[in-house]
Amino acid sequence: MTPAEALREKVGVSVFPDDLFGENCYLIRRRDTTTAVCVDPGLQVEGVLRRIEQERLTVERILVTHGHIDHVAGVPAMHRETKAPIAMHPDDLAILDWDQFGQLPFLPPGFAPFVIDIRLAHDATLPFADLSLRVLHTPGHTQGSVCILFELDCFAGDTLFQRGIGRTDLPGGDTKKIVFSIRNVLYRLPPKTIVYPGHGPSTTIEEEMLLNPFVPADR
Repeated sequence: MTPAEALREKVGVSVFPDDLFGENCYLIRRRDTTTAVCVDPGLQVEGVLRRIEQERLTVERILVTHGHIDHVAGVPAMHRETKAPIAMHPDDLAILDWDQFGQLPFLPPGFAPFVIDIRLAHDATLPFADLSLRVLHTPGHTQGSVCILFELDCFAGDTLFQRGIGRTDLPGGDTKKIVFSIRNVLYRLPPKTIVYPGHGPSTTIEEEMLLNPFVPADR
C-alpha cells in the first residue's frame, strides 16, 4: 500500500446529491477526528447540516468549485451554521448574479449574497487537520473553475465527469479552455486518482483518459 492509499483509509467521503439538479455536495472528514470540509453545498444543504450535527463535526472550510447556483445555493446556510470560511476562485465573482439568484423559487431558506473569505489560486494548498488540500485552477466550464486535490482524490466540480465534461455554453464557458484544463492538468494526475464530479458517479483519471469521448488522451 502506497502512502497515498494509506492516507485514503483515514479519510471518509460522503456524497449528497440534490433532487433537482443532481448536484453532488461532498463532506470530507478525517475518520480519527471530527474535522471536516464541505465541497459545493447546494440545495441539499439541510441534509448535509443534519449529518454534521449528528456526527458532531467541525467544518473547517467551505470549498466552492465554481459559481453556478446549483453549487453555491447552500453556501450561505452552511456558513451561517458552521462559521466556516468560504473559499472560491475570484474569477467566478463575475457570474454570482445575486439579483437573478434571488428570483429563483427553489433556493434554501435564508439564501443571501456571500463574500469570499479565501481566494483560491492554482497550486495553492489549504490545511486540513494535519494534512493539506491542493487547488487546481481548471477554467473552461467557468473562468474560475477549480478542482480540489487530496492525494489520490480529486473533487472536480463540473470540469470532468464520468464519460463527460462540463458544458461551455453558459457565461464564462470556453470549450478550448476546458479541453486544455483536462488534458494538461487533470490527465497529468496519477491514473488511479478517483474523480468525484459535481454531478453523477465517480470515475478515475485512467478511465477517462481511455474512455471519455469528449477529451480522449493524446496518443
